[in-house]
Amino acid sequence: MIAFALALQIAAASAQAPTFILVGDGPSPAQVPVTITGGEATVRADALMRAMNGTLITGTNLHYTLAFQQVRLALIDGIPFAKLDTLTIPLTRAPQVHGGQLYLPFQFVSEVIPRYVTGYTYDIAQGALRSVAPPRARAAVAEVAARTPPATTTTRTAAPTITSQRAESTSARAPVAPPRSDPAPKPSQRKLVVIDAGHGGPDNGMTGPIGSSRWFIEKDITLAVAKKLASVMRARGYDVLMTRTTDTLIALYDRGKIANANHGDVFISIHVNAPGYSTAKAARERGFETYFLAEAKTEDERRVENMENESVKFETGANAPKGDPLSFIITDMAQNEHLRESSDLAQTIQNGLIDVHPGPNRGVQQANFAVLRGSYMPAVLIELGFGSNQSEATYLSDDANQRALARNIASSVIAYLGHYEMRVGGTR
Repeated sequence: MIAFALALQIAAASAQAPTFILVGDGPSPAQVPVTITGGEATVRADALMRAMNGTLITGTNLHYTLAFQQVRLALIDGIPFAKLDTLTIPLTRAPQVHGGQLYLPFQFVSEVIPRYVTGYTYDIAQGALRSVAPPRARAAVAEVAARTPPATTTTRTAAPTITSQRAESTSARAPVAPPRSDPAPKPSQRKLVVIDAGHGGPDNGMTGPIGSSRWFIEKDITLAVAKKLASVMRARGYDVLMTRTTDTLIALYDRGKIANANHGDVFISIHVNAPGYSTAKAARERGFETYFLAEAKTEDERRVENMENESVKFETGANAPKGDPLSFIITDMAQNEHLRESSDLAQTIQNGLIDVHPGPNRGVQQANFAVLRGSYMPAVLIELGFGSNQSEATYLSDDANQRALARNIASSVIAYLGHYEMRVGGTR
């Protein structure tokens, strides 16, 4: 019902959209074209910001900020929400990047800007975004904007999240809070880190490597790394809760519930990757990646999503998921409040692994993982490498390498928590 209502809202907004928007008052207001894409009205963000004397800040990994005189609205390509400080603003459709340009839903002009940006109102009859500030004040604002150099992103504001091409994820990328060069202050209150070792019991997870006897078992490696990560976090003064400490099966949906019931501050799920097929090319797949919860956008993200969600077949009917598996993106506002934080945490961890992992950096990804659904806190899933690859399976099985991975993940989690507390003033 909610999805249907949202679809009606999108259709109504598109039907009411003019061919262009008038921005400003006076005899010569700026004209910003309205584009209809897939039956939905959109506006180019750069053109809109020029007309409003604002700044479009392009961050890394498809993060964008619309900087006005008094407020900044943060957006992520493919995520149907905007962020104003800690406020999550639902959108009728997700912002989308086409041809290198960010397109905003028409609702952003007709509803979001008039509500959250001081000094503007939308005139439906005229298709105009009117400035309600006095002419002299508007002139002063324009003069200040002309003298002020464009704003630059900080590592926190421009935290990378989504990558749609592998090539983008392996190039230089600004860390959110690199453990080495930018140590974050330790949070003032003890934080609870929930660590989830993937799979367990009858669910072995992936086995490998390809081309030899299957001596590598994912559930054993994830538990070994999770235990080492827990030891490091405890040694550094953090409380830790592990969803499993032995070779036992924990239902995917129960893992997030465990984190919620214990009021966890972050949720870290440890896994090992596999290509899903057994060819010579598959055996060469290598690298590490970190996921946060959102709708998968690429074929590879959907492959990993299906692989990890397959564990539900080991669960009883009572534990199995019910309903639309993607309904969370529309209906679960509590979950979506943490989308940005989860993407920031994922990038911080991904950057921290670069120094210790011998494989390629496959970047931050997004997928609808059942294990992350329902965990109402920043939550990520780490794919430590490919157990299907002979060299990475050997690397991940080594005790010293597991300790190094655990240390770097711990440093990244601590850096994230410190910067998060500093940004929100010590409150959750």
